[in-house]
Amino acid sequence: MAQAGKLGLYGAMLRSWWRMLAGTSYWHVSPDVGPHFVPGRLEGYVRDYRAKTRWDGLVDADGLPLCRTSDGRLAVVSTTVFQKALGEWDSWLDGDRHDPVRRDAFLAIARWAVTAQDERGGWPPWMALGVRYASAYSAMTQGQGVSVLVRAHAATGAAAFLEAARRGTARILVPIDDGGCSRRVPEGLVLEELPLSVPNSVLNGWVYALFGLYDLTLVADDEAARRALEETVQALAASLPKYDAGYWSYYDVLGNLASPYYHQAHIALLAGLEKAFPRHAAAFGDMRVRFEKQAASPLKRLRAMCVKVIQKLRNPPDVILE
Repeated sequence: MAQAGKLGLYGAMLRSWWRMLAGTSYWHVSPDVGPHFVPGRLEGYVRDYRAKTRWDGLVDADGLPLCRTSDGRLAVVSTTVFQKALGEWDSWLDGDRHDPVRRDAFLAIARWAVTAQDERGGWPPWMALGVRYASAYSAMTQGQGVSVLVRAHAATGAAAFLEAARRGTARILVPIDDGGCSRRVPEGLVLEELPLSVPNSVLNGWVYALFGLYDLTLVADDEAARRALEETVQALAASLPKYDAGYWSYYDVLGNLASPYYHQAHIALLAGLEKAFPRHAAAFGDMRVRFEKQAASPLKRLRAMCVKVIQKLRNPPDVILE
């Protein structure tokens, strides 16, 4: 990385940390379980994204958020768009489904998801961000896109939404070597948010992808999705010890520690998993409690923050959204 570019990236990273700690970061909204999440029913999303509806930055001709990357480019990033849609959905549920503005905002993004989906059933985020991975797709992005589309189908009955959701799910299940987002490891089926040539298995991204499969199975008889869901939930439950550093949670299986924000997100997502998958509730619940105790310890929190800062300075991310 050129020195000027590296300095710019460090500057963007410091600004991101400051906004996160100050509670003003759009990218670090409430890490809580969604307020309308109901296991076994297609109601609210597993994660509370309602704050994502308050975008005050630039938008494109369709009203979609234009993200500014750390190198100054503007881009529509599908992951950001889908999270805003899921926030609009839960905000619509806040009003007992009576707010047409929220409904229209949600459906506008769902319609965009259908038209923006490529011929392989995906919404590739990496080109927009100017980075490259082993696959053009992200299991997290795909899963959240599916979660948007199945809710649009539930709200309207339009078959086009469900068909697009099925295509998006199929792309998740294609192996990374063939341009998809899945990987076989000894524990079972992993859904990769950041598909590398080696397993990295980002915890939160895996869970969001998993809930895309889950949401589809709530509304459609999709045998491939149901079978993959069972396999990946079992693999995740078996893999949980890999995410425990003993004093904090790991962001991925490569040893990158979670930030305080992502540690809290892990706790919320484990709570959602615990409710949605009773068969594995003990594994998810035990790790949730373990992470909660770690978060409650000032010494462990301080240690985690120091280690995380060192890791970030040594290995800054490829891109930061501002």
